[in-house]
Amino acid sequence: MERKNHPTLSAATLLFVYFAAMSAGMVELSLAAGYLTGTVGLTPGILVAGVATLAGGLAFLAWSLWGLHRNSLVMVRLAVPVLALTAAAHLAVTVAGVSTQRSLNVSHFAALGLTLMALAGAGWLRRQHKTNDGGAHGQPRTGRLLAAAFGAAVVVASVATPGLAASMAGQHAVPHGEHGQAPHKENGQGSNPALDPGHHH
Repeated sequence: MERKNHPTLSAATLLFVYFAAMSAGMVELSLAAGYLTGTVGLTPGILVAGVATLAGGLAFLAWSLWGLHRNSLVMVRLAVPVLALTAAAHLAVTVAGVSTQRSLNVSHFAALGLTLMALAGAGWLRRQHKTNDGGAHGQPRTGRLLAAAFGAAVVVASVATPGLAASMAGQHAVPHGEHGQAPHKENGQGSNPALDPGHHH
């Protein structure tokens, strides 16, 4: 029996893969910033981890942007092993942190989840391409594709956001409510522009 093509599902899965890979890349870059510019001394092991996560983050971003531009799963023979290796590395760090420090590294855990999402989606697309054409000759339905893209973005963001917030870059970010505000004075009085006689609009 001939398999049916699923162009909408394939297109939605492709978006999901690259959304997850792009978010994983951003989390990787935030981890790299923590390794390379953190307060802990820059030991050789930390340096290697920082360079590896930096390279991984840039590679994930480049791969996802290129794939979205091509609208296809690019470099799949290299991407799948790299995704699997990255997931294994994040899993090892997560397990080591739980077993030794009794704490969960949320950033590594988020990167693990995002990498596994991209790996699972890429594996499914690769299998579809081998069994049929993956729906390449069909046209996805726009409404369903938009709904699927929105759902994929929500799922990916729900995993990526805690990971970014838990990283060093996220912890040192200025809260949204404080953008553009002057720092408070030591006596507890803020610099309210409306009460500042030297402030002119």
